[in-house]
Amino acid sequence: MFRYTPNPVILREYDVRGTYGLNLFVTDATWLGQHFGSLVFQNGGRKIVVCRDGRSSSPALHQHLCAALIDCGLQVIDIGIGPTPMSYFAGHYLKADATLMITGSHNPKDDNGIKITLGNQSFFGNQIRDLDLQPVKLNVKGSYTDSSEEVFNAYAARLVLKKSGNLGLNKSLKIAWDSGNGAAGPVVEAITAMLPEHNHILLFTEIDCNFPNHHPDPSVAENLQHLIEAVLQHDCDVGFAFDGDGDRIGVVDSTGRIIAGDELVSIISSVILSQAPGSTIIADVKCGSNTFKAIELAGGNAIMGRTGHSWVKKAMGEHSAAFAGEMSGHMFFKHNYYGFDDGLYAAVFLINYIQSLDCRFSSILSKLPKSYCTPEIRVECSEESKFFIVEQIKQKLIISGESFKNIDGVRVEEPYGWWLVRASNTQSALIVRAEADTADDLQLILKKIKSFGLSI
Repeated sequence: MFRYTPNPVILREYDVRGTYGLNLFVTDATWLGQHFGSLVFQNGGRKIVVCRDGRSSSPALHQHLCAALIDCGLQVIDIGIGPTPMSYFAGHYLKADATLMITGSHNPKDDNGIKITLGNQSFFGNQIRDLDLQPVKLNVKGSYTDSSEEVFNAYAARLVLKKSGNLGLNKSLKIAWDSGNGAAGPVVEAITAMLPEHNHILLFTEIDCNFPNHHPDPSVAENLQHLIEAVLQHDCDVGFAFDGDGDRIGVVDSTGRIIAGDELVSIISSVILSQAPGSTIIADVKCGSNTFKAIELAGGNAIMGRTGHSWVKKAMGEHSAAFAGEMSGHMFFKHNYYGFDDGLYAAVFLINYIQSLDCRFSSILSKLPKSYCTPEIRVECSEESKFFIVEQIKQKLIISGESFKNIDGVRVEEPYGWWLVRASNTQSALIVRAEADTADDLQLILKKIKSFGLSI
């Protein structure tokens, strides 16, 4: 019997994730396959989807993961290389009992990991950490099926499916797409071929584990420079960028302006509320005050939720939300879709919206309420200290008698703005964000954050 205990540092909040060859090894894939596979089999499940991104360590992890799952008696359906939302889609499309997605997402190229769903619901937090307590039972050998071509084609077709609630074609658009050499590239090629009414400029769709052009993280402005240049050079109406596993989106308008994640939440919410009036919309704790105001002005029920795709999907189910969005670019569509985060679906949704406008997309964006805000500021610190630092800030606020929201980290509402400090669940860092009514007020807020000992 294989006996192994993984390094606790790789058992993250949302997935198993580490640096391959340092704290993540093929033995961890075997461990996960045997423990999670035994859990699935024990609960009556038999069919499990496995997908992987294009990182250099993914084939080895994939091989050992699949072998362990088969040893548990499961029917492994391999859907090949693709973005994370394709694995989520496959869970629904194939009526699978669970999905496993091998990906390092937007982390450095040597990182990798495994995202998990059980019964099309996120499997995270203590569920992951408790897997080591799950008894392993190896059953009669399961089976292996390669369904990569079938699922790829079905997913691409579903992305461009015209729903009755869509707004209809009014004009042809010129669109730039930057896949960042991540797992979304081939799907971008497929769906743009299915949208011939538009003119498409494709950047970096070839999967390359070295990410030779820029890192695939659209929440960092530096990574959007190629897209901005393409939009301006070709006079595009809009540009889209995706992270390494395609579950997040970055957007720039025709002027090359980067659309903040919370601005995107405001725009998409208004469209969905026009189709499903009175719906509940969830925005994460990092989103600005204007986002929640915009949802309410559009007639929606606005809820502030925890950051993290697993927490957001859980909250969507609890509140029957039609849509949810995060500052980081995760967009979750339940209205006319499945409820998971999908950067590619978000792009097609926005195309459908933009082509219905009688003006340029940039003019809509120029009318959004203005405020002075920071981007997401990452303050590097050790895994061991990041939660402790947040707790220290909480205690100081309590002692000083200041109120704060304790949804996820610390969010403090000031008379002239707000600020947030939270521990990242995917990186060894604190995440800081602040917003104010004026530039001077923003400096006051940043000064206050620094008074807690943070170097920002």
